[in-house]
Amino acid sequence: MYNIEMIQMDPVLQKEACVPMLPGAIPGATVLLRTLAAGETLSVEPEEDRAFIFLSIDGKFHFSAGGKECDVSGRCVFIPSASQTAVFRAETKTRLLEILWEIPADRREEWKHPVREFPYIQDYLSSVQYRDKNKSDKTISREMVRQRIVPGFCMGSVESYGYDKVAQHPHPMLDQFFFSFPENDVDVLIDDFKVPMKGDTLLHIPLGSNHGVEVLGSNHMHYIWIDFFLGQAGLDRLDSSHKHTGQMRSF
Repeated sequence: MYNIEMIQMDPVLQKEACVPMLPGAIPGATVLLRTLAAGETLSVEPEEDRAFIFLSIDGKFHFSAGGKECDVSGRCVFIPSASQTAVFRAETKTRLLEILWEIPADRREEWKHPVREFPYIQDYLSSVQYRDKNKSDKTISREMVRQRIVPGFCMGSVESYGYDKVAQHPHPMLDQFFFSFPENDVDVLIDDFKVPMKGDTLLHIPLGSNHGVEVLGSNHMHYIWIDFFLGQAGLDRLDSSHKHTGQMRSF
């Protein structure tokens, strides 16, 4: 029997500026929910063997890293390199999901000397869309961080409205969190269990479990999956299952 770990935040009642979410659930992974008040600045110094991945959930802010600057409103992904300081300056109240990932030992030199340009910045709505066999034609899946940008890490999203379903499936080579956007209202299916998941929730999908998602009525399915993996098996799974559509659909 699995121990299903989850935490739901209330953005109205939450007072802490930084909340650790499910510490220790996935080895090498740390998730923090940060809230910046208007006018507040967050500066994050790099660590040689860890990647920092940021997802803005809401708010307006200015981002800078590695000589690159941008003004942002809404949802966007930011990944500084192993040598870049990331700075967020909030114009309005801003919430950030911060993911720290310990780079696998055999990939650390690759991470310190990347061939691609950083910081990686990806606007959420313009993320590449993909299909896989577990989702219906109705579902919109977005690839926010492809599997070869940060060693052993990738992240994407799933969006639909009821009725729709992500078929149950296992992937024992990928350890996974789900994080739900505020509008999300679904049931997560884990083996024989049905786990309600509303907005602002981080859920650990037990490694090896047969899991899926169901959305009923007119409810909105809108969550991100956050994958951590070691070795070639995870890459092979993602390469074979995520097929780019070449389309940019929206609801």
